Amino acid sequence: MKKYLVNILIVAIFLICLFLSDYLFLIFGKTNYHNYETNKIEVSTLQSENKALQKELNQVRSLNGLDNYQAYDILKTEILLRDVYNFHETVTIKYGQDKSLKKGMAIVAENGLVGIIEKVNKKTSVVKLLTAHDSSISVQIGENYGALNSYDQKSQNLIANNFNNYELIMKEEEVYTSGLGLIPQGLYIGKVEHTKDTKENIAQEVFIKSNVDFANLKYLAIIRGIRIYDNF
Repeated sequence: MKKYLVNILIVAIFLICLFLSDYLFLIFGKTNYHNYETNKIEVSTLQSENKALQKELNQVRSLNGLDNYQAYDILKTEILLRDVYNFHETVTIKYGQDKSLKKGMAIVAENGLVGIIEKVNKKTSVVKLLTAHDSSISVQIGENYGALNSYDQKSQNLIANNFNNYELIMKEEEVYTSGLGLIPQGLYIGKVEHTKDTKENIAQEVFIKSNVDFANLKYLAIIRGIRIYDNF
C-alpha cells in the first residue's frame, strides 16, 4: 500500500511538472514573440529615421559646395512651412526683411532653380515654386526665349511656352534663366524632355525635366545678387 501511494505521488508530481512546463513555455514563448515583434518594429523605425536623416544630411552637404553659384551673393536658408494642400505651389523659408530680401529673388538648390520669392515678411519669406500652376519665369534655350509657366504633375515636367514652332529645340538641350527681373541670367533649370506644337500650330510647348527633388525640399539658398570682387 505504501509503495502504491509513492507511485501515485510520483505520477502526480510528474503531471504537475509537465503542466507547469507547458504553462511556462506558453507564457515565456508569448513574451519572447512579443519582444521579437517589438524589436522588429523598433529596428524598422530606426532604419526609416536613419534614411531620412541621411537624406537631410546630404542636402546640407550639397549646400556647402554650391560650386555652380560662386559668382553670386548667396544666403543659405531652410524651409519652415509647407502646406500639404498647396504642396506644389509655395513654401515658407527662413529670413525676410531682416536679411534685406526682396520679392523676385531667386531660390536655388544644388541641382537648379527652385522658385522665386513672392512675399517678404519680417523674418520669413514665401517662395513660389517652379511647380506652381501660375509660375512665370523667363527662360532661355540656346538662342531661343520663352516663359516657364506651368507644371505637369503626372510627368513631373516643367512646361515653357511662347517658343515659335519653327525654332529648332532638341531633346537634352539645357534650359537656363534669361535674366529678366531680379533673377540673374544663366541659372540652371533643367533639360528638354520633348516639345509639342500648340493647337494653333504657331508655337510650341517645351517640356523640361528638372534635377531638383521638389517633393523633398528642405535646405535652399537665396541668390541676393552678383558677387562683387575687389581688385587690388
